[in-house]
Amino acid sequence: MPKETVIIVVVGLTGTGKTVMGLDLAERFDGEIIGADSRQVYRGLDIGTAKPAAEERARVRHHCIDHVDPEERFHLGRFLREARAAIDDIQSRGKTPVVVGGTGQYIWALLEGWSVPEVEPDLDFRDRMTAFALSNGPGALHERLGEIDPVAAGRIDARNVRRVIRALEVYESTRRPISDWHDDRDPIPTVIVAPK
Repeated sequence: MPKETVIIVVVGLTGTGKTVMGLDLAERFDGEIIGADSRQVYRGLDIGTAKPAAEERARVRHHCIDHVDPEERFHLGRFLREARAAIDDIQSRGKTPVVVGGTGQYIWALLEGWSVPEVEPDLDFRDRMTAFALSNGPGALHERLGEIDPVAAGRIDARNVRRVIRALEVYESTRRPISDWHDDRDPIPTVIVAPK
């Protein structure tokens, strides 16, 4: 990813004015908007997502909004791949990337340069691990994670069974601890702003 241009990031809660601020900044700095919202990415999910209106999207080019059909899986790994490609494209044309969104994990993963494995969900594995946690308690499942990835176990609360299972699932699929992926980072220069 080119580093010569700093990207602008607009963050904040739903309904605080991120869309308007993002549009204003994109117009002021000759930019294009990259949506960083795990719901706005889906076509047709317009109610309850605070998705920019069609006339707002006509003012400035948008990426990663109305991007996939609801039956498609869109996950952090895919967001990072597509957002980074959009940033490269925007910068290659001499424009400023303006990231606007409310999904914190998407934003921080992008800014901190996370390397995320694109491991598809293994529903059978998840069911087995959920059953194990229900039978033996979340602490026992967390201990399993600690045996293969003590760094991730130190970062993930034992009560967050979903994240513990995901860490185990990544290891099961790649034979590489999830903490290795998270520690392989390449941060990008950023200016973060938030509406009042």
